[in-house]
Amino acid sequence: MANKFVSFLQSLGRDFKAGLSKLDPFVKKAISVAQAAEPEITALDPAIGTIFTTVVTVVSSIEQKFAAMGQQTGTGVQKLAEATSILAPVVTQAFTAAGKAADLPTVQNYISAVVNFLNAIPATPAPSSTPATS
Repeated sequence: MANKFVSFLQSLGRDFKAGLSKLDPFVKKAISVAQAAEPEITALDPAIGTIFTTVVTVVSSIEQKFAAMGQQTGTGVQKLAEATSILAPVVTQAFTAAGKAADLPTVQNYISAVVNFLNAIPATPAPSSTPATS
């Protein structure tokens, strides 16, 4: 069986179906990655860095929801629509305050860029369910 690259978001959603206790480390990883990246992103562009963690949190929650419904794959358009409806006011306000374009396509491009960033992170292997032997 060939190894398949499983992205962070795919792993996040898959593990949601297995139980919230298994999901917790992945959500914590998403938030910690966002928090670790936020200073660098803020240094490049303060307006974008300040909302990065919020976008990561919302996108992770949406991924969990779709996985719980058994619709993790093939639903990117629906996930983006939901993320846009939740995040557009916040992202638009931040971009406008920074003097940046804040039209809907720009907001959706930003959300998609964050999703692409998260999808590029390999998932942490799930812990083994068999105890180690000495």
